[in-house]
Amino acid sequence: MRLLIPTLLALASSPAVAHPGHGHGEGFSLLHFLSAPGHAWPLGLLAVAIIAGRFVRRWHRQRPRR
Repeated sequence: MRLLIPTLLALASSPAVAHPGHGHGEGFSLLHFLSAPGHAWPLGLLAVAIIAGRFVRRWHRQRPRR
């Protein structure tokens, strides 16, 4: 829960960080979001964070208690 509010604030501010190239074709198409490097790396980071979070939770549950 502590991470939820900063994450939502970061996502809410992302439209302000526009990059060149939105004038070519449809700027809000799925192809644009998947092919533009400015959109692809945050999606990759999000995927890595989700996968890492699942591994950490699984490890934490399986760890023997003292």
